[in-house]
Amino acid sequence: MSAFMKMTGRSLRHHIVRMLSLALIVMISVGFSAGIGMATDKLDYAIDTIFREREVSDLLVKSTLESGFTAEQIAAMEERYGKDGIVKSASLEFKDGASESEKPFGSGVMRTSMTFDGAGNGVSRVYFFEGNPEEYDLFDVTPFEGVTIGDGEFMLYVERQTDQLYGRAAGEKLTAHVNFSLSAGENVISQSSLDFPFVVRGTINNPLHFATRRDISVQFKDGEDFEELRNIFYVFKCADVTAESMGAPMGALGADIINDVYIRLPRKGGLVTSSGYKSYLGEEAAALSAILGEDAKVLTVYDNFSFGSLMSYSEKVRGIGYVMMVVFLAVTLLVLLSTMTRTFDEERGQLACLMTQGYSQLRAIAKYLILALVGTLAGIGGAYAAGLGLAYVVYINFFWVYELPPFPGYSSSVFFVIVSAVVLGAVLLATLFSGLRRLREKPADLLRPKAPRPGKKVILEKIPLLWNRLSFKYKSTCRNVLRYKMRFAMTVVAVLAASALVFAGFAVLECCLVQKLGSSAMVAVSAAVLVFAALLDAVVIYTLTCINISERKRELATLMVLGYNDAEVAGYMFREIYITCAIGILLGIPAGALLCFGVFGVLAFGSVAAIGWYVWVFSPLVSLLCVFAVTALLVPKILRVDMNESLKAAD
Repeated sequence: MSAFMKMTGRSLRHHIVRMLSLALIVMISVGFSAGIGMATDKLDYAIDTIFREREVSDLLVKSTLESGFTAEQIAAMEERYGKDGIVKSASLEFKDGASESEKPFGSGVMRTSMTFDGAGNGVSRVYFFEGNPEEYDLFDVTPFEGVTIGDGEFMLYVERQTDQLYGRAAGEKLTAHVNFSLSAGENVISQSSLDFPFVVRGTINNPLHFATRRDISVQFKDGEDFEELRNIFYVFKCADVTAESMGAPMGALGADIINDVYIRLPRKGGLVTSSGYKSYLGEEAAALSAILGEDAKVLTVYDNFSFGSLMSYSEKVRGIGYVMMVVFLAVTLLVLLSTMTRTFDEERGQLACLMTQGYSQLRAIAKYLILALVGTLAGIGGAYAAGLGLAYVVYINFFWVYELPPFPGYSSSVFFVIVSAVVLGAVLLATLFSGLRRLREKPADLLRPKAPRPGKKVILEKIPLLWNRLSFKYKSTCRNVLRYKMRFAMTVVAVLAASALVFAGFAVLECCLVQKLGSSAMVAVSAAVLVFAALLDAVVIYTLTCINISERKRELATLMVLGYNDAEVAGYMFREIYITCAIGILLGIPAGALLCFGVFGVLAFGSVAAIGWYVWVFSPLVSLLCVFAVTALLVPKILRVDMNESLKAAD
């Protein structure tokens, strides 16, 4: 092994803690960014799987007229898509088991009122289809065993039971009591009533209703919001039931009209969630609307509540990821730049020796590039596992709200590769830039230790009433904090950004919990932001503090030689850390509020004004807890400083 490679190996061992810190920072920031990207990719793939495997219709055309579609409108749709390309049906919604309607009937008006015994409270929807349920690719039908349909009874299928929808037993009977009234003006011409018994024959799993907690009515509102469905019934005019015998209940319940038409378009490439497919459906919907006129409403799959709401939540997750990712990566690159810059400052003498031995500039800094490369690659490797774990946690939390396929094995590493490449390239460029800047100095200058900057007067000295009351050690601390202005600024900015992430994580989590936005799925994402932000905060403080201790070993050793006890030596260093971090944490609160403003703007929910008081209190406490935990871990490192360091010459 060459001398250079031996030297590189020793350097890696010497900087193992610094390299591990670098790897942890990369793992946290890239893991979070990639995990959110993976989660949304998995959700998009799951949506597409449901859409394609269950043969979901691209368009649903609903008539806005009580009489349903005209013969001309039906003919226009059949001409455009073919008779086999459309499915004609009807649907009806009623509330609390009751429904009323009016239709023109000759020169009079036919009024129909219905009471559906057994439907219970809440909004019910009834779908009416021709034929048998097994004939529809859209439906996953589960017939009940041993259910018989008696004379004069009609079979009814129900949507599978969910946290929102009522469950129904095999053979359960529900009866529709229908009253008819024909009138001309104020005169009632005739009245009659009929009872139609329905028997629950089985359950249907309809992919148009895979939302299990929030599927809404299209007709009934509760204040500003639509009410939720409580029943979904399916009535089929089967081959073994004559049209005449089924016509009475179908007509009584409003199914003698056609007010729904389902259309499947030719499948094109790309996921159903892609912008290209959305544009394709939008263009087709606009063209069909122009053909049918104003009394027909054309809806795409994006207007369906289950598909549309899941896509919306997926975009919200993606929005959180994109906004937070920028800050995560900015903190990471700032800390890595500070780490490598200060590493070069510590080893100025080694750079000088390599240059005097004839090494090129690039080879002289090659071992530092290797150090940065190994640390970053180790972090990227851990980030993939962390990201995949985060994606899994986010995905399975959507099971509380939606009936989804298992966690897809679909590869979703494109986002991970992009983020990793950006971080790796930025780290190597920052290392190269820092090294080349040091090598501009002459070897003779590099061999001399960099002289410490003198302490300068601070602004507190202009306040004698305060300054004169401070003891010597606190005066020394105040001057040391501002001795290296660039180092101080980088530390404050890094802690500020990490604290802002903690604040934003708390705020978004609080907003989701209070507003119940997206239930546990959005809560999981918000909690992930908070956890990753707190970890990043702790690792940033640990890394910068470790570097600070390494740079000032001689100073600490001198204090030990002068007789300072362990607590005084540790306090000398930690007082500076506490002051610097406290400034960063305090500035992180308004920065976090500004970050929340951006997040809430992207997600179109929440506001900074609505953030609870406890967020403003607990988020800085979390950052302070990270500071105290880090300093407690680093006490042994300070106390292990060799007092012989103070005897080393400075020139």
